[in-house]
Amino acid sequence: MKNILKISAAAAAMTLALSGCIKDATPTQIATEDQVTLETLVRGIPAALVMYNSTGYAQDGAAWDFSLPAIHLAMESMTGDLVVTGNIGYDWFTQWGTNVSLGSDYAVGALTWDNYYTWIMMANNVIKQIDASDFSSLDATQRSYLGFAYTYRAMFYLDLVRLYEFKENTVTEAPELLGLGVPVVLPETTEAEAKNNPRAKVDDIYDKVIFPDLDNAEELLENYTAPDKYTISLALVYGLKARAWLERGTAKNDAESYRQAAEYARLAITASGCTPLTQEQWEDPTNGFNSATSNDAWIWGLALPSESVANLFCFTVHMSCENDWAPYHAGRGINRNLYYSIDSRDFRRHSWLDPDRSSYAYKSCRPDADTYFKESLADFANIKFRPAQGAYADYKVGGAADHCCMRVEEMYFIEAEATAQAGDLAGGIRLLNEFMTSYRMMNGATYDCTSKSGTLEGFINELMLQKRIEFWGEGIVMFDMKRLDMSSKRGYVGTNAPSSYRLNVEGRAPYWNFVIIRSETQNNPVIATQNNPDPSGLVEPWKG
Repeated sequence: MKNILKISAAAAAMTLALSGCIKDATPTQIATEDQVTLETLVRGIPAALVMYNSTGYAQDGAAWDFSLPAIHLAMESMTGDLVVTGNIGYDWFTQWGTNVSLGSDYAVGALTWDNYYTWIMMANNVIKQIDASDFSSLDATQRSYLGFAYTYRAMFYLDLVRLYEFKENTVTEAPELLGLGVPVVLPETTEAEAKNNPRAKVDDIYDKVIFPDLDNAEELLENYTAPDKYTISLALVYGLKARAWLERGTAKNDAESYRQAAEYARLAITASGCTPLTQEQWEDPTNGFNSATSNDAWIWGLALPSESVANLFCFTVHMSCENDWAPYHAGRGINRNLYYSIDSRDFRRHSWLDPDRSSYAYKSCRPDADTYFKESLADFANIKFRPAQGAYADYKVGGAADHCCMRVEEMYFIEAEATAQAGDLAGGIRLLNEFMTSYRMMNGATYDCTSKSGTLEGFINELMLQKRIEFWGEGIVMFDMKRLDMSSKRGYVGTNAPSSYRLNVEGRAPYWNFVIIRSETQNNPVIATQNNPDPSGLVEPWKG
């Protein structure tokens, strides 16, 4: 029985008939083909999204090999907003942070390509188990499971398209690749088709896979109530539609797509019943950004059981600067310039340590926090992501953090941007002002971006500044920066970025166009002529 956790897109299609080796909700046991049930297939997908050694490289010591949370961290490392504040020799995400070894021959390419196509195969395996020709004939369990599978598959293809679509930039050129996405693998894809499966057009992936899958999911989950934040809900489907329509609006410069994005963002807010994080929840030293159940803001998240935690192979060990169980990791903080752009009346500023530690009474799960923050952590180090349950010394507990994949706050930002992009600039300004004043400013302070928003461009710049602050470290904003052709800058006088990380790019960075891994070009040779240019080393670090 093949291990499906290391697989290419072509290989995934070849093994669609196999449903063995799918992990259950605690990914520690292997289910054989005879043991697999529909429930096992469904529950195996979220378990696979957080498991370590998902590409097979963790066994060789690659501490970046822990599925979707690692993908989010890799993306954050590429934005310019995240800075390594500790020993760079322990930065397991240095390839993404310094733009080295990102070509097709390097193992790190497996993190996105192999994982997403494995997960797509798992969703396909659920879809092919249920007769979808007549939704009305399905019982409630079948409807929910099929709705989950369509949601997952749409989510995975949406991420893949946004990662791999070649978009114009000032460093690399490939006009022949414009408009191409990724190969599409469906349950009916044959082995022969998989071996000759070119990159589909981006428009076709949205029109024939992503939106139809989300439409199906919306219909199937219309009357379904998710029992918890770890289960797919109608609100998540609406949120994914909002993300997808926002992408389409920008790509097509289409007001109607933007209006759809705003509409679905509002539907997600309403259907979720969620409310933005409060200051107390944001700064919670025990549950801050590690627990789906400690707040009302998460629309959907992933659970990592303690028995599945591996010391260096989890999000918390890399992103929490308070943990004390792994000395061999690099601290992470915020770009100095971005930190100083945060209003002092905005409580989100407390997510990072000010050079003047006495400027705020920072909360911590550590009893030695005052000394530790002053003597062991660098300026601008983050304390946003806390060890689970405040267990800073026990990786089995502290590392077992829930991982957020969608917060309701994202919907507020999408609604504001899409409203402005659709032609109602005043409406977008009003929505952003209301969100910031109601949910992020302290002591009755008022936020007003009107003076910065005389033009649509000015407003989008201000909105994205606030969005970058809001979702720092969460794997959200690289997609927006690529979509909006935004610049990134870590090299400047006074920078807190290590010398090899001081990359400055005017407009979108070339490394946001991910390169397809060599194993796919070998299994599916037509892809070899359609690969994105290797950006590695093409951006020289700023030298001052």
